Amino acid sequence: MTADTAIVELLSAKPEWRRFFRSCCESGALRLRAQAWQFREELQDCGQRFALTDVEDSLLTIARKVLPKAPAAEWDPQWTHELCKDSLARLAERYAGLSLEEKDALDLSTQDVWDERMCLAAQSNNPAAFRAALKGWEQAGLEAIERARAKGGAA
Repeated sequence: MTADTAIVELLSAKPEWRRFFRSCCESGALRLRAQAWQFREELQDCGQRFALTDVEDSLLTIARKVLPKAPAAEWDPQWTHELCKDSLARLAERYAGLSLEEKDALDLSTQDVWDERMCLAAQSNNPAAFRAALKGWEQAGLEAIERARAKGGAA
């Protein structure tokens, strides 16, 4: 069962969770994401185990489908900023360890396809797809750094 399905079933079966969900959505995406841990714990109590990020993404997806005019249904640029900042920090840490020769050998063009996917996900207001594309973008960058390190070491 997916997190989306489990959350929809929870909201269908328990009116108090439906009211809580609506309240969070009316407050905004930040509140909905901040309360994802409560939804996750309730799902765990029902025998459903999901990563917190999956629950967050599912809550935002459901908000966009069932409450499209609620503040939580809008794209959250602050959330995007925080995710990107964390990803860039991890890349910068690895980049800092490269020699000048390795930095010269670095080719980040493999990130381009992921950059396009992030843009498309943002344009279509799809946080789960954005998170997945950002993860791919970061992984492509890390792999490029490792290739540069291997080339620099072989030179």
